[in-house]
Amino acid sequence: TQYHWIDKSREEWFTENIQNDFRELMVQIWYPSDETPNIESNPYMDNLNVRIPEFSKQIGLPKFFINHITEIKTQSYHNIPISTNKTQFPVIVFSHGLGGMRVQNTAYVQELVSHGFIVIAMDHTYDANITIFPDASKHYYDSDLPEGLTDSTEVYQIRYKQLKTRRDDVSYVLNQLEKFNANPKNKFYKKLKLDKVGIFGHSFGGATSISSGFHDNRIGASLSLDGWFEILPHEILNNGLSIPFFHLGQEKWDEPLNYNNRDILLKNSNSINWKSTFLGSKHFDYMDLPLFTNKTRSFKLSGEINPIDFYNCLNEIQLTFFNFYIKNIGNFNPIEIAKKYPFMIIEKENIKTEASKFE
Repeated sequence: TQYHWIDKSREEWFTENIQNDFRELMVQIWYPSDETPNIESNPYMDNLNVRIPEFSKQIGLPKFFINHITEIKTQSYHNIPISTNKTQFPVIVFSHGLGGMRVQNTAYVQELVSHGFIVIAMDHTYDANITIFPDASKHYYDSDLPEGLTDSTEVYQIRYKQLKTRRDDVSYVLNQLEKFNANPKNKFYKKLKLDKVGIFGHSFGGATSISSGFHDNRIGASLSLDGWFEILPHEILNNGLSIPFFHLGQEKWDEPLNYNNRDILLKNSNSINWKSTFLGSKHFDYMDLPLFTNKTRSFKLSGEINPIDFYNCLNEIQLTFFNFYIKNIGNFNPIEIAKKYPFMIIEKENIKTEASKFE
C-alpha cells in the first residue's frame, strides 16, 4: 500500500527559498497477507511511462535496454488484507541511494515480508530519480552538488544536510507508523512492533541506515549495502554505533576516504559488527537491476558474480541478520554463509582495536 505524507514540521530544504513548502514523501509499505488474490500483481514500478526515462538517466542505460521493466510482475498485491496470523509484525525500513527509488530492492523486500516482516520504503524526495504524487505532480532528482563547487568544507556541509533530511524522513515515517498503531480505524492498528526496528539501505541509503541507527533509539539493527561512508559526520564516526551493524560492499571505491571512514566507524562502535567484501562486485549489484537485465555488465554497472547467486547470498544474510537481531530468533553466522559463496569474504567480525579519532 502507498501513502502520500506531508511533514508540516519541516520546511523543504531543497527549496529553501520557497516559503511554506513542506517536506512531502511517497511511502510504500509491504506487509504479509493470508490471501492469494485472483487479481494482477503489482507492476514493478507505478507510472512506468514517466519513471523509465528518469531511471534510465540515473543508471546510465539506454531506455530500450530497460523498457521490459513494464513486463516484470512482483509477488505483491495492492491493498489486500493484512495477515491475521500474528498480533504484531516486526518492522524494517529500506533507504535507496542517490538517484534511486523506493522499489529498487523489491526482490529483497519481498523475501523479508514473506518471512513475517513489514517493510517500509520511501522516495527521498529530490534524492530519488523522480517522486510522483497522487495529483500527478512530480519532483525530479536535484541532489547533485552545485556546478563548480570545489571547497571540500562546503561540499560536506551540503551532504551532511542531505543526510539529516533523509534521517528525518526515516524518523517521520516511524512517527506516522506509531499513529497507525494507535488508530483503531487503521489497517495496521496494533500490528506494528516498533520498539526495535531494522533498517537497511544502498549507497546513500547505507549512510542513512547508519545515521538513523545512531540518532533514533527505535532502530535496533542496521545493514549497509555498499554504503557511502564518506559523507558521515565526524560525530557518528568518532562515537560509532551501539547497535548491531553489517557492511556488505565491493572491494574498493574510487575515493579511498569512503572505506577509511568505514573502518573508523567500525573501530569506534561498541556493538557487534561485520565488514564483508564481495569479490568482483560493483555498486549496482546490490539492487534488483542485474536480476532483470544482463546489459549492466556491458556498461560496467555490475560485476561478474552470477546475479542469482548474489541474490541468494544477500537474501540469506539480510533475512538471518534481521531474524536474529530484530525478531530474536534463529542464528546469525556470516562466516558460515560466506563458506557457501566463494565471492564473499568476512574481513572483520567485531574486532576491537585502538580507535582512530578526528581532530
